[in-house]
Amino acid sequence: MTLEIIGISVLWLFLFGYVIVASIDFGAGFFNAYSLFRGKQHILTGIIQRYLSPVWEVTNVFLVFFFVGIVGFFPKTAYYYGTILLVPASIGVVLLAIRGAYYAFTTYGGLKHKRYTYLYGLTGLFIPASLSIVLTISEGGFVEETASGVELDYWALFTSPLTWSIVVLSLAAVLYISAVFLTWYANKAQDEPATELLRKYALIWSVPAIVTATGIIVNLRAITRSITAGWLIYGGCLPSPSSCF
Repeated sequence: MTLEIIGISVLWLFLFGYVIVASIDFGAGFFNAYSLFRGKQHILTGIIQRYLSPVWEVTNVFLVFFFVGIVGFFPKTAYYYGTILLVPASIGVVLLAIRGAYYAFTTYGGLKHKRYTYLYGLTGLFIPASLSIVLTISEGGFVEETASGVELDYWALFTSPLTWSIVVLSLAAVLYISAVFLTWYANKAQDEPATELLRKYALIWSVPAIVTATGIIVNLRAITRSITAGWLIYGGCLPSPSSCF
C-alpha cells in the first residue's frame, strides 16, 4: 500500500467523522430553534443541551485535521482548491465562527435571547449547504484553468440541477441523521416525550432524503455520460471508439 493511499484513507476517515458528528450538531441546533419557535422547547432543549455540552468543542477538530492533512499529503491541492473554494469555504468559516461564538457565550456567558437561538439554528442549515457545493465541483465541468490561474464558473455551478440537488440532500441528510441519533440518545436517557417528537422528525425527513438522493443519482448518470463523451471526442475516439483501445 502506497503512502498516497494511506494518506487519503486517513483523510477520508477524518472527513467521515466530521460529516457524522457535525450533522448531529447542525441538526440539533436547528431542532432546538424550531422547538423554541413552536413552543416545545420544554421537550427538546434539555436533551439537546445535554448532548451538545461535551461535543461542540471538538466537532471542528475533524475538519481542521482534514484540511491540514490534505495540504500536507497533497500540496498541489492547495493551489486548486484554495482558489476554487475561496467563496464557499469563506462563507462556511464565517458561519462556523458565528456558531462557536454563540455557544461559547450562551454556555459560559449566560447569553439568553431567542434571536441568537434562531441564528444558531439557521447557521446549522447554511453551513452544510455551503460546504456541499464542494461535492458538485468535484464532479467536473465547472472549473477552467486559464493563463491567469484556475477559475470557477459560478453561473454554470449555480444553474446546475446537480448543485441544488446536493444542497437539498445535504439539508435533508443533516436533519435526518441528527433526528435519528437524538431519538436514540433521548431513548437512552429515558426521555419519552423527546423520543417521540424526535422520532416523528426522523420519519418526516427520511422522505426528502430518499427523494433527493434518487435525483442526484439520475443527475450524476447524465453528467457521467456527458463527461465520458467529451473524453472520447477530445481523445480522438469518435467516430471510431475502437481506436482508443
